[in-house]
Parts: sequence; C-alpha cells; structure tokens
Amino acid sequence: MLVQQAILKIEQVISIENCKKMISYMDIHCKTKATVVGKGNKGVTDTKTRDVLSHWLNPDDYGAPEYFQIVEQAIRKGIIEYSKQIKFLGRLQLNEINLLKYEKGNFYIKHVDQSSSLNRTLSIIINLNEEYDGGDVVFTNPITDKPYSKPDLKAGDIILFPSNFLYPHQVTPLKKGVRYSIVSWLS
Repeated sequence: MLVQQAILKIEQVISIENCKKMISYMDIHCKTKATVVGKGNKGVTDTKTRDVLSHWLNPDDYGAPEYFQIVEQAIRKGIIEYSKQIKFLGRLQLNEINLLKYEKGNFYIKHVDQSSSLNRTLSIIINLNEEYDGGDVVFTNPITDKPYSKPDLKAGDIILFPSNFLYPHQVTPLKKGVRYSIVSWLS
C-alpha cells in the first residue's frame, strides 16, 4: 500500500541520555491539559477528544533552548532520511513543538493533523520512553476505517508522515505507566 510507504520510522534519533533529560523537563512543565482546535481557530480543552498533559516548547522560555535544540536536531535527522524516500518534499518550516505526557487513561481519538485552519504538511512523533502499556499510535485506513499500522516505538524513535486526510491516527488509552512523546509539524 503506497499510503503506508509514506510513514517512516527511524530508530534512535535522540540518545537515551537526551530522552531522560527531556522527560525530566516534561515532568516539570507538562501540567496543563492539551487543547484541540475549536471554533474561531482557538484551542479548547476537550478531554473527550484529547486527554493528555501538554507543554508547548518555546526556545525563548527560560531554560528551554537546550531542550529545543535536542528536538530540533532529531527532527532535522528525520527530515534528511524522509526526503531520501519522498522526492518532492520541498522546503519545510518547523511550526511548533508540543511535549506530551500521557498518564493512565490518557488518549487522543482518531484524527488528522491538517485542516483548513491548520496548514500542516508533515507530522512528527518522537517517543521518549518504553515503560508503559497501551498508548499505541495506530494509523487507520482512510477508506475502510480499519487499523493498518501500529509502529513499535522505542525510546528515541521518530515517526514522520503526511499530515493530510490520508493519515488518520490515534493514541490508544494508556493502561499502565507514563508515556512521554513529542509531536511537531512542518509546513
């Protein structure tokens, strides 16, 4: 299936040491519920759609440049590999970086990352740990609505995929432990 070929997993783009640094940073900063885009393009908290703790990583925040650099380097590595497979990727610009902390019961229902109000081309998920059950990223066929891909993510792995309607995905409810991940988008 051609759609599946555009989902690329790259192992260990962030070292275990840097994963642990990011997790320590996230334990301090991921304190508020993540939002979803609502009416008027404003973020609203909707825990029936997305229930996870979140923090937007801003390189200008006190103490954040080191962590921003870790993520930015990982994304750069991922894009270099992705552009070897996808020939017409073009120039992309980093939009934003969202740090996510999934605790027991947290999830994100099936969705796509692009809409008329979110001009995103490429989506990125970076996994920072493995000590959890559930919390799986699952891609669903846009025609049959059946799951077709559930990447096995280890600490430091990255997934890159198009943000459009052909790539509905979800994060299943976390059953045990804490899942730390980073999401970002390029346009």
